[in-house]
Amino acid sequence: MRILFITQGFPEPRMIGGQIASYYSVVQLTRAGHAVTCLCQVTSGPAPTGDAAISEIAQVTSVESVPANSLLRYALSVVDPLPWPIRRYASARAREMVRRTLEAGPFDIILFNSIHSATLLKTVRENTDAPCILFAHNVQSMIMELFARFQSGPPRRVYARLQWQRMLSFEERSLPQFDAVCAFSREDAEQLVAIAPGAKVEVCPMALDIISMRDAADGVRASKVSAPDTDGSSTFASDIVFVSYLGWRPNQDSLRWFVDEILPLIRKERPSTTLTIVGAGGPPWIEGLADERTHVAGTVEDITPYVSLAKVFVVPLRIGSGVRVKIIQALAMRTAVVSTSKGCEGLELDDGTHLLVGDTPAAFAGAVLQLLEDPTRRKALASAGHSVVADRFDALSSSSRLAEICERVAVGSPGRDTE
Repeated sequence: MRILFITQGFPEPRMIGGQIASYYSVVQLTRAGHAVTCLCQVTSGPAPTGDAAISEIAQVTSVESVPANSLLRYALSVVDPLPWPIRRYASARAREMVRRTLEAGPFDIILFNSIHSATLLKTVRENTDAPCILFAHNVQSMIMELFARFQSGPPRRVYARLQWQRMLSFEERSLPQFDAVCAFSREDAEQLVAIAPGAKVEVCPMALDIISMRDAADGVRASKVSAPDTDGSSTFASDIVFVSYLGWRPNQDSLRWFVDEILPLIRKERPSTTLTIVGAGGPPWIEGLADERTHVAGTVEDITPYVSLAKVFVVPLRIGSGVRVKIIQALAMRTAVVSTSKGCEGLELDDGTHLLVGDTPAAFAGAVLQLLEDPTRRKALASAGHSVVADRFDALSSSSRLAEICERVAVGSPGRDTE
């Protein structure tokens, strides 16, 4: 089959969770023998990801149609019927590129990689009869509702609630218009059906290259390589590592919560505890966290040395939906994880067997301290967690749920997995 994959940014296997998941979606489809064309909506100027990796496995077309966030655009969005995260990707330029790409087709399936591109569905329907599938990486309205709860002042809360309600309405209208909707987890699938009962939602687990991640981490540990910084120097392994795309507000919130409320509790009991923060796109205040015990690595070429040499990988997420790519990566590398319930939601991992879970500062700090002081416990959790992710989330396994769904929808089969 020929598949048009409409996505945001360039899928890549390196740094940003959503882009990593997108990259391995394309990997699954190409391994199943399908030809994929990626139409990538990007901002103008420097971007956190490039097209080098995805160009090796798919044809790539990009359109610089995504405006940057600004106070003016936030203000204008108050009177916009579309929520700002959707409006950013709704442009005449993007519609024209979709039309031209479809003219160069034909395509057997159009795969929309997240709700953000759903405004392009009308243009697609006008130019092709190919079935349309939406891959909902998360439930955007759920994220925005949680984000509204954590806003500090009344104006911010009012604005965030307005955006959340508009996103909820947009999802309710848009989801039933697709021939199928894929969700990473059962929890997300159930939430999407609750929002739009007419939507045809299926569970399609995330898939990454688990074996390569494990082997790379084992190689780092065997050679005792230290993690290279962007300036060419090196840093020793930290006790704790935090890895996220820091251009995303929920990840910024999780880091702020960790350093303000959790890390002081840890250092009260264990003053020498070191922390490394890895992530692209961070605002200036993150640089200010650096001191003799806290290392801010920023954007790195490879997270493997940072993750594999750390004692504990933390995911203090309070706002989110979907499945955390970084937890799968950490467990693939056999590094012990401490997460919130929200952070590991949808992965079906057991607290105390595959990772430790803490939802208050005291509980989270206690879990981290327990693992820092007990290497045997760390190794057991990491090993059990690795076994689970290798079994459930390997993109290079013999079968691909995503490819199966695309193939079935393309031939118009009435059968649908009721999961």
